[in-house]
This record gives sequence, structure tokens and C-alpha cells, in this order.
Amino acid sequence: MKHRVSALAFCLFSGAAMASEPVEYQTKLAFSPDNSALTAVTTLEIPVEQITNGAVALFLNQNFSVKSVTGENISSFDIGQSNKVPVWNEVIIKFSEAGNSEPQFVSIEYAGSIDNEAQHGNFITANDLHLSIDSAWHPVFSDFSTPITGTVSVELGDDWQVFGPGTVTRSERSYQISSEHPTIDVSLYAEKQPARLDKEGFTVVHDGSNAEMAELVSRTGLQCFKQMNQRFGKLAPLESAQTVLLKRAGPSFARGNYISLSIQNLGADVHTHQYLCHELAHNWTSYTSAMSHDYWLVESFAEYISAQEIERVYGKEAFNNIVQGWQNRAKGEAFVWRPDADRRASHKVNYGLGPIALMKLQDKLGETDFNELVDWYMANDVTETEALLTKIASLADADTERWFRDLLAGS
Repeated sequence: MKHRVSALAFCLFSGAAMASEPVEYQTKLAFSPDNSALTAVTTLEIPVEQITNGAVALFLNQNFSVKSVTGENISSFDIGQSNKVPVWNEVIIKFSEAGNSEPQFVSIEYAGSIDNEAQHGNFITANDLHLSIDSAWHPVFSDFSTPITGTVSVELGDDWQVFGPGTVTRSERSYQISSEHPTIDVSLYAEKQPARLDKEGFTVVHDGSNAEMAELVSRTGLQCFKQMNQRFGKLAPLESAQTVLLKRAGPSFARGNYISLSIQNLGADVHTHQYLCHELAHNWTSYTSAMSHDYWLVESFAEYISAQEIERVYGKEAFNNIVQGWQNRAKGEAFVWRPDADRRASHKVNYGLGPIALMKLQDKLGETDFNELVDWYMANDVTETEALLTKIASLADADTERWFRDLLAGS
């Protein structure tokens, strides 16, 4: 995802492997707005891949207390300051020998207050609340790459509206946010009687200070929403998307069909338009660990697709300005991908050298074959560069495949 990544996120990056399949969570959440507090019970699947030396480590907000950790085959649990991210705690859950060979389910009951004045942009007030990974309010696997899907049940009154990735439904006493799109964390926003713009499936929720910017986000976001669906939604249409626009600290980010924008991170109109297209395009890119050497595929395809949309709407000059940005960002980067390398794809690759390589590939293949390649990538579970190279050989020939392989390797 293209956004200003917090310092916390960089601290979390490691070379750990991603679980092959998403794991499930179920969380029940209640709030005490007067003291910016929450109480929660999270039931979480622990895959075997995450159990090391009989234990699993989960990040959690350092201001939270853990009342209990229960589950079959749990022998004990400890809580302490994380060495990786000193402003967070790690909950270390230890299993008996019987719990080391198959997935486990644990339930964690915890509570605490969110620091509304911290620079992570999370808060709980009497009128609205905003939660994301930046406050570690929800248990997160310490490898920062294990995909999760599930449901959060939020206890709030009828005068609140709730927004989050996936679908939001209302029962008698709570809202349910159900996400089938794999992410690494759980995010949501809720507000009493929010200001919102709803147009043809694209919703913008905004605070009072951002009414004018909300009109721009609504207009450009709807254009992207329609165009991405037209290009890639034939087999898997995106039924709706929502953007929350707030004057807050912290980075902008996206999770599936839910985008949280910090007004302080927004640039010119064209930049905002491209950002929205980039994030909406991710609804069709495959989930790949951000620590993977192949992660350039996810970001560079979304980046190039969003730049194509900018060219379609604003013209060649606007596209060339984006290309200039890629070239500036890519300076000093030697290669995109090599079969014998295992480094994490860098920011310079994902948003610089990678999309430049795709632009050169379009020139080599021609527009028709390149668009067929893009459609194939967006419609299939493509997580490895070797699969892309094989597809290029089938669209063109072995010489073109070798040319692109060498280009990626910096040869």
C-alpha cells in the first residue's frame, strides 16, 4: 500500500515468512468514551507456522492490561515490553507439547485507554473514534505479515455509524465489520451522525473542517472506483468503497475497500486522485507479504495502473510528472528483482524502479499484449515474479522473457 509508513511499521519489518492462508479472528469490542478506553475479547487462530519453540508472540498496546488468555493446550502467558517495538508490548503465549503440531485457537481478554494526543492518529472520544495498527489496539502477529480475516462486533448506540474494511451490518445492540480481504490488522472508524457523501457505491465520510476537500475526494474517488471496476471487476466486482477523511495525525492507509485519509498527507489534486486509484486497485492484487522479495509486484502494478488512469484523465504531461517522480525515487537502486535474492522489496523499488520496469515492458509488448498481462495479473493469484515471467513468455516469446528478467536484475 502506498502511504507514509509510520516509524513503528519499519521497526516491525523482518524476514519472517507469511502464513500461506489467512487465519481467522473474532473480536467483541466495547468503549468508554469518557476515558478514551476500550474493552475487548479477541479469539484468534494461531497457525503452526507462528509457533516457535512452543510459543507465539503477539503485539499489543503497552497501555493495555490483559485480563486472561485462554485456549486448549495453553500452558502459560507472559507480557513484556517488545524489543522490536519498544512502545508496544508482546504477549507471549506458550503451548504444551500437544499444541505445537496443529493450529490453535486462543481467546485474549484485554482493556485499556488510547492516548488521543499521540502521533499515531488513533483516538476515542464521545463523538467519534478511529482505530488502526498504529496504536496496536488489536493483537497483531509479531512477524507483521500473517494475513487475517474475520469479524469485529462493536457495541455502539443507534446514533453511531461505523465504517471499516469489508461489510458493515447492524444487529440489535452492535455493529459487525466482516472482512474477507486478507490484511495484517483490524481498522475501523465510527462517528455520531457523520457528514458523508454517497455517490454510486463510493462513500466519503469527513469531519467539519474538510467539506471542500471531501468534494474532491468524492469526485476523483468515484472516477477511480468506476474505472477499476470496469477494467478488473468483471469476475470480482467491487460493490462499494469508503474513504474517511480526517484532520488527524498519523499516516494515511487503506485496507481493502476502506481508505483512511489524513488531510495533512494529501498533496495536489492529481496526487490525491492517483493515491485513491492506487489503493482501489489493491482490491484486485493478490495478498503478498510486505517482507517478500516479490512484493514489488503488488505495489508496482497498482502504481502503474493508477498512473495510467492519471494519463487517461489529465493527459500525458501529468503522466510524465509521475514518471519523473519514479525516476527520482529510484536513484541509487540497482535492481528490482533477482531469483537468487531474498531482500524485502524497498520503497525505491515498489514506487520507482518497479513501475519504470513495467512502463518499459509496455513499450516492448505493445499496448494490447501489455493490457492482457495486466488483466491476467489482476484476475489471478500471482505472488511470484517467476509466474509473471512465464506469462510474458507465453504472450510474447522466450527472448522477451529473458529481456525482462535481465531488466529486473539490473543487467
